[in-house]
Amino acid sequence: MFIKQPQEVERKLTFLSNHKWKKILEAAVKVEEQSIALYQMALENSKYPSSKVFLKQLVDQEKGHKKKLEAMLDDESKIIELGYHEGNEQNLKIVDMMKDTPLTSESDYKAILVYAAKREKSTYDYYKNLAMGLKGTQMGEIFSALANEELGHKTKLEKEYDECVLQEN
Repeated sequence: MFIKQPQEVERKLTFLSNHKWKKILEAAVKVEEQSIALYQMALENSKYPSSKVFLKQLVDQEKGHKKKLEAMLDDESKIIELGYHEGNEQNLKIVDMMKDTPLTSESDYKAILVYAAKREKSTYDYYKNLAMGLKGTQMGEIFSALANEELGHKTKLEKEYDECVLQEN
């Protein structure tokens, strides 16, 4: 993958005003902050040591997403440096048809996993839509990569659900 020249990226970003793309990035940062808080809560409620390790990894990955997005907010040239990472994650669809339930302080690990996987799907859809709207730009490629990572998180959560919940029942 070659990296586009800065002037080429700047031309492609001209259709978005500086204000609009910053608002998009700020909203994406908030999405990542919410995911971090969710996984930290799940980490606190998990009873399995392996699940704690898994959830800590998810917290760290979401913090990495947030850091990338904040870097782009602070310095527009970071958009070019972040590049594009291609890959196709498998979508297990284990939780897709499950009922949406709100999280409470009494939610058990099963409920947290379902909620988190559904949230990852929602985040995936959000980033995928942004990527499609920005298709052909570096920002579009970045949101496509983030969407793929979120789908990967959903898959990991569904595997965790399968191993820790479905296997127990």
